[in-house]
Amino acid sequence: PVHYEANDSIVFEKGGYAHLYGQGKVNYESIELTSEIITMNMDSSTVYARGREDSLGVVTGIPIFKDGETPYETNTIRYNFKSKRGLISNVVTQQGEGYVTGNNAKKGANDELFMINGRYTTCDHHDHPHFYLQLTRAKVRPKKNVVTGPAYLVVEDVPLPIAVPFFFFPFSSSYSSGFIMPSYMDDSNRGFGLAN
Repeated sequence: PVHYEANDSIVFEKGGYAHLYGQGKVNYESIELTSEIITMNMDSSTVYARGREDSLGVVTGIPIFKDGETPYETNTIRYNFKSKRGLISNVVTQQGEGYVTGNNAKKGANDELFMINGRYTTCDHHDHPHFYLQLTRAKVRPKKNVVTGPAYLVVEDVPLPIAVPFFFFPFSSSYSSGFIMPSYMDDSNRGFGLAN
């Protein structure tokens, strides 16, 4: 069952459509979607959510998609509850100490995000960061890691000639610090030395 509510109104249309206006909320299992405007198709179990734009062009009530404990802020989202896949525009999610943002992303069934032209930054201004890694292609597994194809560093909107062919960002909720003591190594191929 899909539970839904709205503060302003709920309009039902022919063809199995329901429109939720005014702080709409949809819950399905561990998935929660809140937005100012939500359109649901009851027959195909799909939802489309977007914010409301006022006369000055300011968008309020943007969709916030939460699957388990990981929230995603987006401009628009189209999601299928049965297949657990969706299309997200302008996604922002906090992973570890940084933020991962992307213009267009696909959400997979296993809670991963596939994006093209994404960004990874530890700057607090994730909407317009001072520095970031531009990710040409990336796969984000929330609270686990980000794996990316070619990436390059951008500082103050100036791309630097520092690029890497691939990158791997592991995320962990527990960190440790201290000295790693080396150990002696005697290898027939490499000789005698220190390891670690």
